[in-house]
Amino acid sequence: MERFLDLKICRENELKNIVTLAAETCQVAAAFLVISVEGEITQHFKFGNVAEQLNIEDVRFNIPLKQDRITVVEDFEQHPQLAHHQLVKNTPYIRFFAGAPLVTYDGQHIGSLFVLGSEAKKLSERRKRMLHLLSRQAVTMVEFELSIDVLREQYTEAKNSENKLRSFFESSKSSHLLIGRNMEIITFNKTFYDIAYMLFGKPVLAGVKATKFIYPAYIDDFEKNVQTALSGESINHERQVKFEGIDPMWFKVSYNPTYDSGGKIIGVSFNSTDITQRKQSEQKILEQNEALRKVAFMQSHQLRKPVASILGLMSLLKLEETEANSAILNMMEQAVNELDLTVRNIVKATETRTDFDPLPENLSI
Repeated sequence: MERFLDLKICRENELKNIVTLAAETCQVAAAFLVISVEGEITQHFKFGNVAEQLNIEDVRFNIPLKQDRITVVEDFEQHPQLAHHQLVKNTPYIRFFAGAPLVTYDGQHIGSLFVLGSEAKKLSERRKRMLHLLSRQAVTMVEFELSIDVLREQYTEAKNSENKLRSFFESSKSSHLLIGRNMEIITFNKTFYDIAYMLFGKPVLAGVKATKFIYPAYIDDFEKNVQTALSGESINHERQVKFEGIDPMWFKVSYNPTYDSGGKIIGVSFNSTDITQRKQSEQKILEQNEALRKVAFMQSHQLRKPVASILGLMSLLKLEETEANSAILNMMEQAVNELDLTVRNIVKATETRTDFDPLPENLSI
């Protein structure tokens, strides 16, 4: 595709050659090729000394050109509408005209190819066919360049999209592997390559069996999940993985069928994300929650028990209250009540469960 788009084709030179051939074919002194859009001239080419002296707007003559036909005016002086045209009555005294429309494959008129002569003459059928072929060649050249421009634009857009997707694909911290129906590797990202190279000491290559880069202990599980995905079912799970010489790791793994534009399953997308840190954080939170439960149990049972006992003893002492110890007992009762309230608030703030089994009374932290 790149070689094709880099072809050095100069449309202007080709179109100039066509104009030259048109003049030589019809044996006239001037030839013009006009390319227009909605009636506005966008490009034009001339051949001959006479043509170079003429303005392109003045030589169009407004002669209707029919598709697939060569329109010929053998003698302008015999033409009812153009006999008094300034180029007929004055220099260069145009007498002869032959022209063909430029029509695209889908019927769009994009200009004309025509020749002018200073002598009245007839044009043979052979020369008419040659002029017609030259007009078709001009259309082909214009359409070819337009097609190249569109193709180049689409190619650039596709390459940009591919680069963006590849950049996203390669920058992912997850391992991505695309597997064909025969378990062959189609493509992979850098993360998968690095992990596989670390484990197996060899580079990952497209076309190689994917199982060559799966740890032996997990090959059976891998093949089973790939076949399940090839049947159209997606698989997602989290699992702990143990590699020799490496601490156990947790991965979130998925197997998803991949489809072509016709909806046919052509392979499996295998994705693996390291979630070890998340799992460790979750375990730490569970341990912290367990510690809070133990603290709450101790505060609710082991700490409040002596406080309740003190409150009971205070009630007994108040039965034998004397004037001398009345103030002291009141202060002690107030302090114990404040301590009891504090314990209750702590228990309420640290209580994280309602449905757990009771913790043993002799627990320790």
